[in-house]
Amino acid sequence: MPTYLYRCESCQKTEEHIHRISETPEIPCPDCKEKMERIFTPNIGGFILKGGTPAIHYREKQQRMKKREELTKKQSTKSGPSIQPNVAGMEVDSWKDAQKVAKEAGMNTDSYQPWVDKEKGKQIIV
Repeated sequence: MPTYLYRCESCQKTEEHIHRISETPEIPCPDCKEKMERIFTPNIGGFILKGGTPAIHYREKQQRMKKREELTKKQSTKSGPSIQPNVAGMEVDSWKDAQKVAKEAGMNTDSYQPWVDKEKGKQIIV
């Protein structure tokens, strides 16, 4: 809620009061008991908008980035079932060898190519 400055017309005493923007309270002067008038002040001290400050937003962003990095690390270190190179149930040492054996047996070798590329260290899109 904003802070407003009030002044008594008769004794010139000033006071700050906090109330809602929609309210227009009648505030009596503590000295002479006359009605105090609200003074227009361009700087309304104590009025804070919800949503925080840039420092809070920066800290929250850093926390989100840290959580995202931790999640990425967890996902990259997750060990799931690994696919071993084989041809018709016969295990081989590498995907390149599996591709060669399949080609010699007259089988289609297109499905082995992404795994051969991955073995070589190339980036593949599956």
